Amino acid sequence: MHRSSVSGAPAPRRTGRLIAVGLAIALSAALVGVEAVTRSAEGATAPTVTVTKVAATSTASSGRTAVRSTLTVRNRTSARKPASQAWLYLASGSREYALGRVAVPSLAAGASATVRATHAAPRRAAAGRYSVLGCSGTYSAQHCRTSPGTVTTKRATPARPETGVMLDVARAYYPVSLIEEYVDLLAAHGGRFLHLHLTDDQNVGIESDVLGQTLADADLDHGVYTSRVTGRPFLSAAQARRISRYAAERHVAIVPEVDTPGHMAAAFALLEARHGTEWVDRIRAGESELDTSAPGSLALATDLAAEVTRAFPSSRAVHIGGDEWGDGVTAAGRVDWLNAMAASLGDRAVWAWNDGIDRAAVQRLDPRIRITYWSLDGDTEDETERAERRQRRARAGDLSAAGIELLNYNSYYLYEVPSDLDPADSAYTAADLREHWSLRAWDSDSGSLLRTPMAGAAVAIWGEDLAAPPADALLRWSTPHVVAMLETARS
Repeated sequence: MHRSSVSGAPAPRRTGRLIAVGLAIALSAALVGVEAVTRSAEGATAPTVTVTKVAATSTASSGRTAVRSTLTVRNRTSARKPASQAWLYLASGSREYALGRVAVPSLAAGASATVRATHAAPRRAAAGRYSVLGCSGTYSAQHCRTSPGTVTTKRATPARPETGVMLDVARAYYPVSLIEEYVDLLAAHGGRFLHLHLTDDQNVGIESDVLGQTLADADLDHGVYTSRVTGRPFLSAAQARRISRYAAERHVAIVPEVDTPGHMAAAFALLEARHGTEWVDRIRAGESELDTSAPGSLALATDLAAEVTRAFPSSRAVHIGGDEWGDGVTAAGRVDWLNAMAASLGDRAVWAWNDGIDRAAVQRLDPRIRITYWSLDGDTEDETERAERRQRRARAGDLSAAGIELLNYNSYYLYEVPSDLDPADSAYTAADLREHWSLRAWDSDSGSLLRTPMAGAAVAIWGEDLAAPPADALLRWSTPHVVAMLETARS
C-alpha cells in the first residue's frame, strides 16, 4: 500500500466483507464444453468428458525442455459434447506446475479420441523427473490421470520478469487517453502488462449487458458514459476494444479483472434495477458478496468473465478476483470457486488474489491459476484478526512450493491510494522501494524473503481516495514509483 512520506505506515487496502455462506458449485456446460461439475468441501464428482490415458516424452535443448503428450479422452454420457479442453501439469511429490492445454474435439455419445500437444516445460520448474497429469473439467487432482512414465526436465534459462501496472478503473474513472498513456509508460520502460480492476463495490467500470449497464441507459457527455443507475462513469465496450488494440500494438498485455464473489455492491444495484430486489436476494449474501452456494451465482460470475474477455479481445489472461471473502465460506469452498471460475475461461490464463487461499487448501488449487500476492493478513488493524489470518492463510512460500506461479503485489511497497499527489510522497515511495523491495519481498516490510523471485510484479493504483477523476497529474506523480519497480525487478 502507498505509505505516507512522514509515517511510512501502510493504510488499509479496502474494506472487509460482511457475510457469506458455504459453497456448492454447479458449473454451466455451455460455458466450458463439459457438463456440470458439482464440488463441495469433501470432493468433486467426475467430469463427464474424462481423460482416460496419458503418455508423455521429453526432449531437452540448451535452454528449454519440450514435453510431448498424448491423451485419450472419453465422453462418458449419452449425449454429444461440444469441443472443450484438457489441461496438463508436471507433477513431482506435492509440486504441480501448469504445462498447458490440449484442445479436445466434439465427441459423440460414448466416443473417445486421442489428442496430442507439445509444450515447453515451465522455466520455474526445477530440473528433474516429473509425471505428467492430464485433467478435464474443473480441476480436481483425484480425477486427473497420470502418465505411467516420467519426463526429464533440464535447467532452463530464467524468464524475464513480467512487470506492469494495475489501475482501479472502477472507483476512479480513467479517460481512454490516460489509460493509453500508462500503456506508453510501460512500453517505454519494459513493462509487459496493464491490469484493469473493472468492478468494485462503488462502481462497475465497463459496459455490461449481463448487468444491464448499457449505453441506452447512460448519459453521454464529452465521450464519457455515466450510468443512470449508479451515477458513475464507465468505459464502453467500444472504448475497451480501442484500449485492447492500442496495447497490443505496443506489446503490452491487458489483463481485465472482474472481482467476484465479493465487491459486488455496484453490480447488485444494476441487477436490482433490471430484475428487482427479490431476484438479486436469491444470489447475494449480505450487502456485497455473491452467495456462492446459490443456484445461478456461478453462472452470473462466469457470464461476466466471458463478457469482459470479449471486450478485450487481444487479452489472453483474465483476473477473477477472489479477495476479501466473508467468514462463512470454507477454505476448500473458496478454492473450489476459483477452480470453477478458471475452468469456465477455457484456454485463457487465470489470475486471482491470494487472501482467499488458506494453507490447508493449497493442494486443491488449480496450478494454472496465477496468484497476485498482495498481503498475508489483509493489512487489518485488528491484532486478533491479524494473528488469526497469519496463522491460517497461505504464505507465498506455501504457494510457490506447491508449484503455483506468483506475481508480487506487495501492498506495502507497491500499492498507491493517491490523494493530494504530493511530489515528496512519490519520491519517498520510489526511493524506499529501490532500497528495500525485490521480487522476493512478499510480506509487507517485514523483511521476509522467498527463496526464489516471483515471476513478476505490478504497482497497483487504487481509486478509493480520489475525489476527482484522475488526470495527467496522477500519471506524473505515479511515474517515479512505476519506473522504480520496473527497474528494480530487472536488477
